[in-house]
Amino acid sequence: MFLDYIKKRFRVVVIDTEFQFDVAKSYVKTPLCMVMKDLSTGHVYKYWDHESKDFAQHHFDFDKTLFVCHYATAEVSYFLARLMGRPPFIFDTWTEYAKLYKNRRNSLSLIGAATAYGSQNLISEEEKTRFRDMCIDQDAWTKENQNQILEYCLNDVRMGEDVFLGVVKDLETICGKDYEILLEQAMARGQAMACFAKCQQNGIPVNNTAIAEFNAFWPDVKHHVIQRLNKKVNLYDENSKFSNVKFNDLVTKLELIREWPRTPKGKLKTNKSTLEIYSDAFPEIYDFKQVKGLLDSAKLAAYQISEDGRYRPDNGFKPFGTHTGRCSPSSKWIFGTSKWGRNFMKPSFGNVLVYLDYKSEEPFVAAMLSGDKNLLASYLTGDIYLGTAKLAGLIPEDAKREDHEDIREAFKVIVLATNYGMGMSSISKSLKRFGFNASEAAGLMRKYKELYHDYFEWLEVRTNHAQMHGYISTSMGWDRHFAENSFINPRSLMNWSIQSESAEILRNALIRLTDAHIKVCATVHDAFLIECPIPESEDQIRVAIKCMTDAARYIVGGENNILVDTEKYFYTFNKQGQDKNGIYKTIFEEIDKYKKLKTWSGTVAKHGHEGIC
Repeated sequence: MFLDYIKKRFRVVVIDTEFQFDVAKSYVKTPLCMVMKDLSTGHVYKYWDHESKDFAQHHFDFDKTLFVCHYATAEVSYFLARLMGRPPFIFDTWTEYAKLYKNRRNSLSLIGAATAYGSQNLISEEEKTRFRDMCIDQDAWTKENQNQILEYCLNDVRMGEDVFLGVVKDLETICGKDYEILLEQAMARGQAMACFAKCQQNGIPVNNTAIAEFNAFWPDVKHHVIQRLNKKVNLYDENSKFSNVKFNDLVTKLELIREWPRTPKGKLKTNKSTLEIYSDAFPEIYDFKQVKGLLDSAKLAAYQISEDGRYRPDNGFKPFGTHTGRCSPSSKWIFGTSKWGRNFMKPSFGNVLVYLDYKSEEPFVAAMLSGDKNLLASYLTGDIYLGTAKLAGLIPEDAKREDHEDIREAFKVIVLATNYGMGMSSISKSLKRFGFNASEAAGLMRKYKELYHDYFEWLEVRTNHAQMHGYISTSMGWDRHFAENSFINPRSLMNWSIQSESAEILRNALIRLTDAHIKVCATVHDAFLIECPIPESEDQIRVAIKCMTDAARYIVGGENNILVDTEKYFYTFNKQGQDKNGIYKTIFEEIDKYKKLKTWSGTVAKHGHEGIC
């Protein structure tokens, strides 16, 4: 049995922790208590606050102990806060339960999973909330309070044990009896959760002064900024409120109304992922995405900046938050795809922030998984879109981007649209702006599919497998299951395969970066933000790139390196506190203009000023 296999390899300990949340200090989490149960002996260990230091001297051997917890970032955060180090072996029942039942069961919470497994240790959500509020709100605890919270924590451990036993049994039943692979994959996901906890602890260094100044002036300038931007997108009314009617008209004009995703209530979706699908193909959608990204990221007043001057997402990184397994960080997120928000990041003195992202990750992953040599060759040129045009024989081998921008952009639309599962109708409409009629657009698509025949054949095999077996899986065992007899959208499957393997690469790279003592401050989609001392930056960047390329080879195989782009963010102060190096094209200088206009009425005509953007 799988359980016996695990117990032969490790001492299995189920653990739960609780924290106090200091609201006055921007929700700083302070370790409160830790409760553990050794499944081999049945012995229970309870530690209250300062007593947890005893754990460090305890006879638990990290190299021989498998720590079981439900959503491991919390427990690992406790270890890190108490300077106990990061446990190397973690079995996260949340990730494994999500692997089995995400999108198939209503709740992935500890109580939800324990209920599904018929646990006899259940408490109500109301009771759980009462104890959590007790942890959050109190400054001091009586001995009775302490015992109550420890018992509450112990009950979570008992539920955790029930869930662990249930998950282990289901993994064996559903996923087979290759116990070594099952355990190694589970521990890889657990270790990724641990590294996200470390990332959360590091936090993103920010410019508190700039954020304060922005927050002070944003209410006054917001309306003007929206109206100025609206000259381009025309999707906001005179009161600067987004107009669903205008957006509906735009989507209709672009002839996308039938295929555009909708909310359960029937409204056109305007979330980031939906806009991303169409933004590269349609400049009008791209413009709106940029405007919306600016306005969303401008909600700096809601950001929780800790006393140490670092920003941390209020609900953490939410690893495995999407069905592809990618992170789903808080909406209040300073480190997003919008470069505008990065203006508020500021490395600590003597350090530099480095942004490292995988270059065109999806085509590389597609090439490696499918074994398509043509697709890989195009990618390795450094410009897959121009490389595709060359390989197709449509432009000379020595062609430069600046001389063939239209054909390059046309293939960019085709490559990205195909990855996101966009239909030929939308692709054809988009290619009109590059001078290609419907017949020519169809010809380019045929050329594209002929050129990358092996890739499309692989996609068909993957789709057929999913439809026949009811699930699809990554190389590291992250699964997506489908309800029996449900319709499986082939386009969705195409996108899932690429996105989910890309997520596996990112998680593996994060583990490698953390093991290499690279200070990872944040991660999003296919990129990392690291902070390192300026004298060591070049060495650390080289190490970081190697970690990222090694991760890609480990997940998708092959000998070729995935390409990695880097961008440095220095912040060296002069006496005026300005950006001496000119790296930041900041919004701060624009706000300085408003600092002199404290009586500003909000009208352009009165002061003749064009705003902050």
